[in-house]
Amino acid sequence: MTDLPPLSDELRAEIEGLANDLDAFRTRRPRATPTGQLEDRRHALLARHTSRPPTEKLTCIGDSNTMFFAGAEHLRFIRYRRSGLWKPNWINRGLDLLPCFRVFHVGPATAWKAGDHGSSTRSREKLEILLKKDVAKGSKVLISFGEIDCRIHMARAIQAGKDLHEAVAATATKFVELPAWIASQGFEPVIWGPPQIIPKDEKLSSPTFPFVGPWELRRDITYAFIDALDRECSTRGFPMIAIAGLYHPREAKADLSFFHDGVHLSQRLMPLALSALHEAGVF
Repeated sequence: MTDLPPLSDELRAEIEGLANDLDAFRTRRPRATPTGQLEDRRHALLARHTSRPPTEKLTCIGDSNTMFFAGAEHLRFIRYRRSGLWKPNWINRGLDLLPCFRVFHVGPATAWKAGDHGSSTRSREKLEILLKKDVAKGSKVLISFGEIDCRIHMARAIQAGKDLHEAVAATATKFVELPAWIASQGFEPVIWGPPQIIPKDEKLSSPTFPFVGPWELRRDITYAFIDALDRECSTRGFPMIAIAGLYHPREAKADLSFFHDGVHLSQRLMPLALSALHEAGVF
């Protein structure tokens, strides 16, 4: 298990201040790229997280867990592009405090549905728009889906009597078709596995972040899904990174200090994530 220090008050204040300043900057019209002092602060923050800052940029697309890579200590989205004309469905982007990541949020899509046309979140259509307009051919694209499946949908199916390993294998097999399609379009997919075992007490479930079943069930689903996804990705030759179980005892709940809202990862874990991406050869 990796021992990571908590965020200092000084670092937390710098993250919050930079997030506020970038929010004001990125919501201006016309859009512009940060320069000068803002850009220096972004690079300085990255250097606080790692002694070997990446020099290339990684596009990250997925559900709200992807916003970890945007570098803020809260879920902070800004509207970016519309998907659909008659019934607009927005693509959001992160504030992107760290210069090595460009982050897009396509809604609360599940691993099961992320690659399907016509889903309620229109995640596939949004991916097609982003790959056409915002990502250079040949680039690496990190995709993050599956945490919602582990927290709700697979847990519900298993409680209804489905075998755990059958449920996770079916979801992993279906999901891996999405990175396969991304690869067929001339990009290099990277898969980010579900990053956490939800540590919240059972009484803290909410309409915003509901969950199904006891935490032990969700723990077992998460690890089994990561293993199944790793096998599928290995067969296809796709890099797959997962940090669940690396920053806390594998069989125990992670400490709440690793999350900024009880569900989404804190920037306390950014050094570990950057190290994992380096070790996987993504950077």
